Amino acid sequence: MRVKSTWHKTQVKTIDDIAGALAFNSWRITKNHLEDLINEAFVIEKVQVFDVISEYLYFLIQCIDRLVFDKLDAKQRQVLIVKLTKQSADYFHENKQERISSGEHWKDFIQIYNARSQEYANYEFTNGEPNYHFLRYFAEKIQKAMTHSDSKWIVQQIIEIQAPKAFKSIKKSVKDLVAVEKIISKAEQIKNKENKIPRSKRKSTRSDLQ
Repeated sequence: MRVKSTWHKTQVKTIDDIAGALAFNSWRITKNHLEDLINEAFVIEKVQVFDVISEYLYFLIQCIDRLVFDKLDAKQRQVLIVKLTKQSADYFHENKQERISSGEHWKDFIQIYNARSQEYANYEFTNGEPNYHFLRYFAEKIQKAMTHSDSKWIVQQIIEIQAPKAFKSIKKSVKDLVAVEKIISKAEQIKNKENKIPRSKRKSTRSDLQ
């Protein structure tokens, strides 16, 4: 699946378009970071992989929520986060079902996300970035998902290297995807298409053909 990470600034996009692209980019960032941790010799057992993945996605969704605060109105922001979370849950479910086993992975993802969202609400952004306590919370969740032998080092690795790197990537993605001429709802897009007159049925502007 290919999703553009940026669009022409003169384009009109829906919240669904943006949510879908952000979900894809969040998944891609998470996969890259999973590889980073493995390359740094951190041990992640097969059963732990999706716990680490889910914590990364929760963190990135929370970052996106803060980053769009002054870019979208309240309704647009709410719709974006709901659609983004559901699409992220779709990716999580499909991949875990394929690689681990069948189960209610989508439902589990959403339930844990709701709990994490309430906890992240206690932490703040400072100067447009997640502060130390925000990063520390994320790192501790990754620590719990990792092999015990690596727990001493993973918190520092996440706070100092992985989390800032992930945030930088998703911040650029948000900036690029939201920087379009106009953002509309899916309903508005459908209405505009219904009201659009086909070229073949448009009235000619040439006086000799009237």
